[in-house]
Amino acid sequence: MLKKSDKPMYLKLYEKILNNIENKKYNNYDKLPSENEFAKEFCVNRHTIRQALELLKSEGFIYTILGKGTYISNIKVPYSISDKSSYSSKILDLGYEPKTTLLGVDIIEASEDVAKNLGINTKLKVIEFRLLRFANDLPISISYSYFDAYLYRELINNLDCKPFSLYKILEKSYPNLEVTKISTIFESVMATKEQSTLLMMPSNSPLLAACTISKDQNGNFVEYGTSYFRGDICKIKIDLI
Repeated sequence: MLKKSDKPMYLKLYEKILNNIENKKYNNYDKLPSENEFAKEFCVNRHTIRQALELLKSEGFIYTILGKGTYISNIKVPYSISDKSSYSSKILDLGYEPKTTLLGVDIIEASEDVAKNLGINTKLKVIEFRLLRFANDLPISISYSYFDAYLYRELINNLDCKPFSLYKILEKSYPNLEVTKISTIFESVMATKEQSTLLMMPSNSPLLAACTISKDQNGNFVEYGTSYFRGDICKIKIDLI
């Protein structure tokens, strides 16, 4: 039960829930109680609870997945410069449940941008991977990765990796290959209609784009890619080693 004060009830609820978030009271995969559960706990109606949650959401403390519930916005996506471990293992280390969905893989003609960043001719073909990555069933990023289609043609023969992992496919196809990111450029962009749909976000929501170039142990280009992270909940953590 909340104490009486001059503040509107929804503001008191906002402060109480925020205090509970900061004190890590909610630890079930960072999922918050439902509106009904909050209403019973604080002895108020659902409309008041909804006002408090909308305020928390507008300030970036929480987010909602339609049909699943409301969650705390504290996913710190690990982004390693050395890239010595897979996305799944990094997410697991944080206590989240990872998943990667292969949206598509095609052999296409390299665009000027892709060719330049892979050090190849624009007439050459590249393998394009399109991936949707999740943490706790929340879609958090869309990734586009490009490889020289001739040098890395073996990747196409190992797509049956379960659960899907581009890192594992690369490791299985070329076991002696050591890949290191040599540069990353971060940029704020607006989501396209397709990206908004895939990431379950409102149209024109902000995304954080990370464009990377990777080379092997001999200094040869391996991968060029761009990952688009949800700007409303993801916090990028840079690992330098």
